[in-house]
Amino acid sequence: MLWARMLAFFLIAGTACAQSLELRAPASDEPSITLPDAPQPTAEVQAVRSASGTSPANQGLARIKGVVSDIQGGLVPGAHIIVVSTTPPTTHEVNANSAGFFSVGGLAPGTYSVTISSPGLKTYVVHDLHLRPGQIYSLPEISLPIARTTADVTVTLTTEELAETELHNELHQRVFGVLPNFYTSYQWNAAPLTAKQKLKLTARATTDPVFLGTTAITAGIQQARNDYPEYGDGAAGYWKRYGAAYGDAVIGRFMSSVVFASVFHQDPRYFVMTNGPWYRRSWHAISSTIIQRGDNRHWQPAYAHMFGSATAGLISSTYHPGSDPGKLVLNNTILDLGDKAVNNLIREFVLRHLAKNIPSYAKGKPPEN
Repeated sequence: MLWARMLAFFLIAGTACAQSLELRAPASDEPSITLPDAPQPTAEVQAVRSASGTSPANQGLARIKGVVSDIQGGLVPGAHIIVVSTTPPTTHEVNANSAGFFSVGGLAPGTYSVTISSPGLKTYVVHDLHLRPGQIYSLPEISLPIARTTADVTVTLTTEELAETELHNELHQRVFGVLPNFYTSYQWNAAPLTAKQKLKLTARATTDPVFLGTTAITAGIQQARNDYPEYGDGAAGYWKRYGAAYGDAVIGRFMSSVVFASVFHQDPRYFVMTNGPWYRRSWHAISSTIIQRGDNRHWQPAYAHMFGSATAGLISSTYHPGSDPGKLVLNNTILDLGDKAVNNLIREFVLRHLAKNIPSYAKGKPPEN
């Protein structure tokens, strides 16, 4: 049959092709063919990766950076920087570049000390710097005093002393050179405040002439609207309203920024991001009303703000005639959250361009790598 003949033909042809194309292993004396290795990065590329901290081994490691100058504002090129960790014991040494800038990367999370020295200048030491995984810690502006003698002189700063220096700068921040901007920190990695420093910040803010002036305006508006008529009219009624308005503001600040901030170990300041997309900065400003930075630099629920506002509302009900304590507590807490959200947005996007006396090193949150 025709189909049987065709089948036999294809079987014979297939056998012949298989025999002609039979594969064999190469003989032992024949050279084997191998593919070249993948190109490896040059030493220069590896050095750049190591310095920038982008190699896989450096992921999650921290970095310390800063700029070294003298007390006259001149840059100190070649300053020697030693970063030491005690747990585990490690030492990193670098020299500042021609612009006085240095960056020490590849640091495991832990506690470090930084020593900065240069011939003819006093040595600068910072202790107890706590680094988190992946953190970029920007040291405040480092000004080395001139050594008066040939003997080695060491200037040692504790975390509390570093916080005092930063707080001193913040207490000089004013919008248009007039309006106080004390509770705003443009130093993202600012040292945590002690309870005494939180009290100092609140006392300075609540005794500022501008604060007293705005309270006088508030009392005047209440007088014109005849709020709390039990206070009466005339000068006597005005001063009662002034005392109540001042008490509301001071008690609220004191309870939130000192008492509960110390109890819960939280920072009463707002930390400006400055860098990053607008939507992330906006979320940071708004969410900072319900989350708050702890003294350990971790973000936590804003217990200090919320408990402080509620307590202040409860206390104010005792001297506001005819007020409902429960309603006053609720209103005070909700209004405080709304005010803080608006104020934080203004701080984040506006005040940086209007405030005076902001330190040059305070540039907000360092850009992410």
